Order: sequence, then C-alpha cells, then structure tokens
Amino acid sequence: MKEYIVFLLQMMIWSSFSLIEWLSGRDRPLFRGMLLCIFLYLAFLLARKIGLRTRKAIMTTLCTAVIYFSCQHFIWETL
Repeated sequence: MKEYIVFLLQMMIWSSFSLIEWLSGRDRPLFRGMLLCIFLYLAFLLARKIGLRTRKAIMTTLCTAVIYFSCQHFIWETL
C-alpha cells in the first residue's frame, strides 16, 4: 500500500517537473540536468519519508521516472 501511495505522489512530482521544465524552456541542458537531479532527490526523499526502505525507495523512484517519461515520450510521438 505504501508503494502505491508513493507511486501516485511521485507521479505528481514528475508532472510538476514537466511543468517547470516547460516554463524554463530556454535554459541550458546543464541546468535542466540539475533540475532533474533535484526532482529525483525530492522524489527519493518523499519515498523515504513515507516509510520505504532505501533500496525500495530508489527502485520506486527510478520506476516512476521511467514510466512517466516513457509515457510522456509516447504521447508526444503520437501527437
């Protein structure tokens, strides 16, 4: 149950990342990478705060990031 709650909250984090990335459209790739690292860290901290163990928190964070960005890429390709 904790994993499901973390998954939903992290999807909200990735949605806000996409919005912030869109708003900062003219930034250099270095700063976009730094922004991605910050959001990865925030998502990981959220998973740890809810009570997941470190390994489970890392795996959940990476899985939600891969799922979100894969779906985002798929949607942009179909549009």
